[in-house]
Amino acid sequence: MLTRWRCNLRVRIAIAGAGVSGFATLGYLVEAFKAMPSAGVLIYLLQPPREIHTENLSAPQRDRLIHLKNIGINLSQLFGGGHVYHPVQPSLFTFNGNSAARGFNFVAQRYDTSDYFEWVQANRRLLATLYPDFAPEKGQQRHRDHTLNDIQGTTPRGVYGLYLHAQFLALKAHLPEHIALQIIPEALQTFTQIEQKVTVKTNTQKLSVDYLVQATGHRFAALRSEWVGHVFNAYPCDRYGYNLPPQVTVVGAGPAGIEVALHALHNLNVAQVTLLSRRAQSRLPQVEPTESYECQWFTREKMRLQPTAKNAKALLQQELKVCYQACNLPYPGWDALLKIEDYSTFLENYLQTTNQSPNHPFAHLVRPVMSFYDQVKDLLPAVEQIGVLQLINQVKPLFATQSRPCAELMLAALQAKRLRLMAGEFLPEQVTPTILHLDGTQAHPDGIILATGFVPSIPPFYPQSSDTRCYSVMGTSLSSVHSRAANVASVITRLVRRQTLHVSFVISPDLQM
Repeated sequence: MLTRWRCNLRVRIAIAGAGVSGFATLGYLVEAFKAMPSAGVLIYLLQPPREIHTENLSAPQRDRLIHLKNIGINLSQLFGGGHVYHPVQPSLFTFNGNSAARGFNFVAQRYDTSDYFEWVQANRRLLATLYPDFAPEKGQQRHRDHTLNDIQGTTPRGVYGLYLHAQFLALKAHLPEHIALQIIPEALQTFTQIEQKVTVKTNTQKLSVDYLVQATGHRFAALRSEWVGHVFNAYPCDRYGYNLPPQVTVVGAGPAGIEVALHALHNLNVAQVTLLSRRAQSRLPQVEPTESYECQWFTREKMRLQPTAKNAKALLQQELKVCYQACNLPYPGWDALLKIEDYSTFLENYLQTTNQSPNHPFAHLVRPVMSFYDQVKDLLPAVEQIGVLQLINQVKPLFATQSRPCAELMLAALQAKRLRLMAGEFLPEQVTPTILHLDGTQAHPDGIILATGFVPSIPPFYPQSSDTRCYSVMGTSLSSVHSRAANVASVITRLVRRQTLHVSFVISPDLQM
């Protein structure tokens, strides 16, 4: 008689956070464990319900909320998109199509028959109803790159959140028998690891798991109680609204600062926004070059010859010269790029140039520059690593990106004198909300929105050792989240495979969870 032997290994994994990072981790874990039917896997997904401040929403956001409720979508418990890709976000909070293609197509390929752009076309009529101030069928904020037709165009980030939620439901519906998913509608509070077990606590539950993955993303710096009603965080944007004063200062001129400033100007009846950054300049929009370009100077091989921050700066200067030459553009010089006197004119010239040809040096070099530190850090001693990071941060506004439609709306606001760029910084230690300008003068705006100062939502909590069972997945781009989630899932499944070699096999008619 043939006896059926089954492995008695049971694996419990907790994922704290069901946004992009948590969903990517879940997807990779499920894909890996599909090939391991001998291991019974229970995955806890910790995600507290999302409270939406409806009184602070603009009219299009409020209409969207009502329509989504009418078609049966529970906005307090969406999975996959988190705050950043939540469908209630303003429609001008966009991202370009290539970001979607590079970041999370793996979800569609594995758990559904459609990719993001096919899904958009299949749901085109619904999306036009949900986002009337965006979609080409109707609207007031239309832009030639705001299109549901073109992979090169932009879509609202909230649309992507709806897509990710649909992918989550597809994943959940197709789980194999040996993998179970349990959703816990609470946030991670505390956790401890003793030997090979991790104790996870929420407000009402205590779980014992084999592995914990923290995927709660980033948050902005903590707000003081004295600032209530005057200082707000950029996300979620329904925490503030029509209670904003006519003059608002947005601290941080990166992609978050730009879109929050535009939201205040277009949707919240704010008369003027001051966009504050250390050098009174903002981020440029990325375009996709149509011709290939290979770096000659700014490479790992060149850094290997002289692994110093000084050499990295020299190599970047050389690369910029060569790239400007290859693009048939006059090179303005290193100092001119770092000390932009009139940012409005600089942005206008950049948009005009890239409109004529997308083969601009900044377009060609954005990925080499932004990935350079990770490519060379193992070559550098600690002090030189800091120097290279400082170099990247110095030039980041030229290469770290926003969407082109946001850049053009920003330029129009600058030219209309409703938006201004100023150099300075926010002083978080002051009881009275305070802005310090470069000349030493201080200002105390009535309304401040903090769009800078990202810090991990939970400090790094796992020891850098081989026996850790606690991991972290976070990133500031879809591609970085995608990569880190894959790495963590690979580590966990590798440990489980190793464990199966040491687990005794028993006769078992069924695997109890």
